[in-house]
Amino acid sequence: MKRITLYSLLASFIIYMGCSSNSEDPGLDCSQSDLDVSITSSVLPTCEVAGSIVVQGSGGTAPYSFSLDGTNFQTSGSFTDLVAGNLSITVMDDDGCTARLSSVLNSDGGISIDALTTNSECLNATGTIEVTASDGDGTYTYSLDGGTAQTENSFSSVSAGDHEITVVDGTGCSATTDVYVSSDVSLSSDIMPLLLAQCTFSGCHNGDNGSSRNWTEKEDVLAKAANIKSRTQSGSMPRSPGVLTQAEIDLIACWVDDGAKDN
Repeated sequence: MKRITLYSLLASFIIYMGCSSNSEDPGLDCSQSDLDVSITSSVLPTCEVAGSIVVQGSGGTAPYSFSLDGTNFQTSGSFTDLVAGNLSITVMDDDGCTARLSSVLNSDGGISIDALTTNSECLNATGTIEVTASDGDGTYTYSLDGGTAQTENSFSSVSAGDHEITVVDGTGCSATTDVYVSSDVSLSSDIMPLLLAQCTFSGCHNGDNGSSRNWTEKEDVLAKAANIKSRTQSGSMPRSPGVLTQAEIDLIACWVDDGAKDN
């Protein structure tokens, strides 16, 4: 017969309480990591030949994985079938810490794309994208996120987040690039008031459960931004009596996706 000890009952109680225990290592602070990523070689794309890059990680805790979209990671640092445009390369180490490198893959005889953006409201599509194409035959059409091609090189009413711009010239040569539109969410004006009102009560993120998870301090919120987004998205945060609406959860996600800026 399995013995039920006082220790096992206490452990079950701590797990049930949620805010009193966290599986995250309180000693891990990714903001202090020296993790970095760099491009070691590249092949410039043309209309006939796809581009490629090779990247490597350093610092942090090996082994590393790599991504061009921040979501889908691979163990190899080699990326092929690339077109000219902006690149956002993310490396993740064995501790789950990440570092990002923004770069531009220029063309060698194909179309090059540059894009300027203005911020969008998080919950309303108010951003803009203005596209500049070059190195083609001078006659271009532009499309946003696979939509209908247009001769105008600007797009309005664009939502915050990742978007895809495709440019085609008069010869049929095409190029695609990813563009990120930032939101207007502020840590000081939007995020901190939410956390203070809904997450910082006795026993939960007011400093009682560890100084590294004290949401009354901006420095702690910045260091744990990704975890805050993950837990509010899953519904495990805030604990009762705190409550967040879906719009407030989306605000937190927008702020983190923008890079968790101290703004």
